[in-house]
Amino acid sequence: MSFGVWNLELIAVVRLAAGATSRLFYRIDRVGAPPASGAALLLPNHPNALLDPAVIWSTAGRDVRFLAKSTLFDGPLGPLMRGAGAIPVYRRLDQGVDVSKNTETFAAVDRALAAGDAISIFPEGISHSTGRLEPLRTGAARMALGAEHAGVPVALVPVGLNFERKTAFRSRVTVVYGAAFSCRDLADRGSGDPEAVRMLTARMGGHMRRLVVEADPKGDAALVDRVDRLYAAARGRHGDSQDRIERRRAIARGMERLRAADSRRHDEILLRIRRYDERLQRFGLRDRHLDWRVSVADAIRFAARELLFGVVLGPVALVAIVAFAVPYQLTGLAARWFTRDPEVAATAKAVGGALIYAAWLAVLAAGVWFLSGPRLALLVGAALTGVAVAGLFAIERESAVLDAVRAWLLLRRTRDDTKRTLLRRRSELADVLDDANRWVTAEEREGVSRQ
Repeated sequence: MSFGVWNLELIAVVRLAAGATSRLFYRIDRVGAPPASGAALLLPNHPNALLDPAVIWSTAGRDVRFLAKSTLFDGPLGPLMRGAGAIPVYRRLDQGVDVSKNTETFAAVDRALAAGDAISIFPEGISHSTGRLEPLRTGAARMALGAEHAGVPVALVPVGLNFERKTAFRSRVTVVYGAAFSCRDLADRGSGDPEAVRMLTARMGGHMRRLVVEADPKGDAALVDRVDRLYAAARGRHGDSQDRIERRRAIARGMERLRAADSRRHDEILLRIRRYDERLQRFGLRDRHLDWRVSVADAIRFAARELLFGVVLGPVALVAIVAFAVPYQLTGLAARWFTRDPEVAATAKAVGGALIYAAWLAVLAAGVWFLSGPRLALLVGAALTGVAVAGLFAIERESAVLDAVRAWLLLRRTRDDTKRTLLRRRSELADVLDDANRWVTAEEREGVSRQ
């Protein structure tokens, strides 16, 4: 590894902080993994500013060095960026930046790859909220070609960061590490060959695009999510994270193609989904509730088990709500006050929340210190830190239990013929979606055959 021994402890601290922050803010699912050792260039999409590196670092399973815009090294984050082994990139779009210094960037990457490090670069060059993979810059391709030309084999690892609601606390992100590929076939041409750079950049984009659900976040993303949940429930295909991503990619591509080729059919499907949703909402139910077959005995066993858990988790959740209501509200207000930019909103919430919660804990500990001395203050500070984390998961679990109880009571009040009607409507919609998918697939094949 080319990390200096002097900063290994700082790297461990940063990695721990990145993992804790990202996993507290998001529910993270990982599919696949990068190579555990050896030179690697990770190629993720970039929808979420500074939280993207945190998510990568918490899921990669190895130390990763990031390329970051040079302006981050000039502010208060500078010591942290340098200590964590980040490498500055000098971008033309950053005012006052000397782009000629990128020769130093390429040299640093060459040394890191030669030492067997994993480097993460965001080939799009900017963070964005388009919901699609933006055109890639050529830097990643030139770095890979330069290393291979120098005799350093590099594993190129595409990464898909798929945020369901990236600015929402405790929403889900699925990180997909694709199969590593190589540019050895282009190595002889080197990074100075424009055609080799163009070919490899296009190759990188193709590998990355296969791991990303591309949908407009202001409209199509919600539709893709809704269609996926409906279809998965109707067909019993909940599956794992990889299945969900592949299914959503197919839905996003199919709905976009259908809208362009047959807008009438597209609008009819949306209307049927809307009417089905209205019926569900009328009874206060969700798709998955229709498949529940819960007997009274099952309900009693569930209640007995959850009451036991509730005896422990209920007080923890209540203490957390009372103790941290103020910083929770302040975090939301601060995030709304300082930025409305969706690319940095989650980062503002995560970083601002960490600072606000830390300050709140310090205030409470200081109060205890003033009243009872330092020993009790340290004990209370440590205990409240544990309560903050445990309380978060206790609140989530108890909320899920209450939701299950509410749904069971609603199902008990819903007539059997009503449930059968809703199940039939859902199955019919799944059939319609299958028909639309077959039609879109046939149209795509016919288009390819005409080329």
